[in-house]
Amino acid sequence: MQTNKLRRVLGFWDVFFIAVGQIIGAGVVALTGIAIGMTGPSVILAYFFAGILVLVVSIPIMIAGTSLPATGAYYTWSSRVGGGWLGSIVLLLILLATISLSLYGSSFGLYLNPLFPALSVNQWGLLIIVVLGCANLFGLQLASKVQMFLVLLLMSALALYAGFAIPQLDTALLTPMFPKGIVGFITAVFLLKFATGGAYLVVGLSGEMINPRRTVVVVMISATLAVVVVYGFVALASVGVIPWQEMINQPLTVAGRAFLPGWAMTYFLIAGAGLAICTTLNSQFIQLPRSFMVASWDKLLPEWVGVLNRYGAPYVIILGMLAVGAMPLIFGLDIGDNARAATISASFPAFVVFWVVTQIPKKYPEAYKQSVFQLSQGWMWALFLFSEFASVVGVYFLAQDLSTTVIVVLMLWIAIAVAYYPLRKRYLASKGIDLDVLTTDEEIFRS
Repeated sequence: MQTNKLRRVLGFWDVFFIAVGQIIGAGVVALTGIAIGMTGPSVILAYFFAGILVLVVSIPIMIAGTSLPATGAYYTWSSRVGGGWLGSIVLLLILLATISLSLYGSSFGLYLNPLFPALSVNQWGLLIIVVLGCANLFGLQLASKVQMFLVLLLMSALALYAGFAIPQLDTALLTPMFPKGIVGFITAVFLLKFATGGAYLVVGLSGEMINPRRTVVVVMISATLAVVVVYGFVALASVGVIPWQEMINQPLTVAGRAFLPGWAMTYFLIAGAGLAICTTLNSQFIQLPRSFMVASWDKLLPEWVGVLNRYGAPYVIILGMLAVGAMPLIFGLDIGDNARAATISASFPAFVVFWVVTQIPKKYPEAYKQSVFQLSQGWMWALFLFSEFASVVGVYFLAQDLSTTVIVVLMLWIAIAVAYYPLRKRYLASKGIDLDVLTTDEEIFRS
């Protein structure tokens, strides 16, 4: 194992800003209007309950993160508890998610191109992918500082949006609070789970945190609640100045035009909508490589894949991610359908991880004693069922109106994910290497 090469450099604030940047993405700009169409002015409360739902569903991740902190947690937990084949399937499902990098880049270009048309949409997307990818080549410390800077600018833009609206609020516009009834409200809560989730991904960095058992749970809770408060004010601004009917299925900029002066609207488009995408993109560059690093140490992937440069960055993986994100933009490919497949694929590993958590008390009883939550087996399974249900609902929303292309891509990739491990195992066995032993090595939990 090469875990001794990874330094514990991430303190609380580093991880906090990585989590906030992961949570705040383009979802708040795009999904707020959709949620308003579902529930009207009660979208303000819907964001609050979505945040509570996210925290409840994240309890299994907190249990695993405080019991068995590890680099590349989703892959590491799955392989050590469920075996190498299960870990391999999780890894390849995560790999498909890297296609979404091009979607983030393209989305960034959509906001910047109208303001600065010297570069096309794809050229702006390519530029931001290259800049953030290269920043991550200089190590985790620099990448986390870049994230902190971007998040602070992003939060200032969202505060500006809410700040200009509050003096102009008309409380009469907030009634009736639930025009679509309780069903519409609950539907909006589950939809907004996407906009308030994401903090759980920091568990993949726990092998590089200074105090992972404390940091994981405190960051997941504090970052989620902080974002929910900000989202609440943004939602209030979106339904409190203009009639909520005018915001149905519309981006935040529709409401913003009613109360933001020109310079503030420009700042919001760049530092708000644009950087919301950048912080999520940077979080992907920070977090996704960790699972592939561990898989290369396990020889599930070729060892050269996980080699670190002198800054401690897995440069081969980062460059590979950069290439995957850049190619569709360079060649002008239609990335929409495949990006949806990637997003759905990225949701699947959670199903495995929720099951893994139920096995920790039995397989790692001493580690479980250090968990932030000490639950009975009955409560563990109840939480498992609820978390799985919430994930199914989430995938349902993502899968609306799936095209044949998306379905074919998903089915093909799942088949590859299932077949890869037996083929790799046979290849390594011919060289006298037992892949099952390597992918279940528990030494990584003691590094």
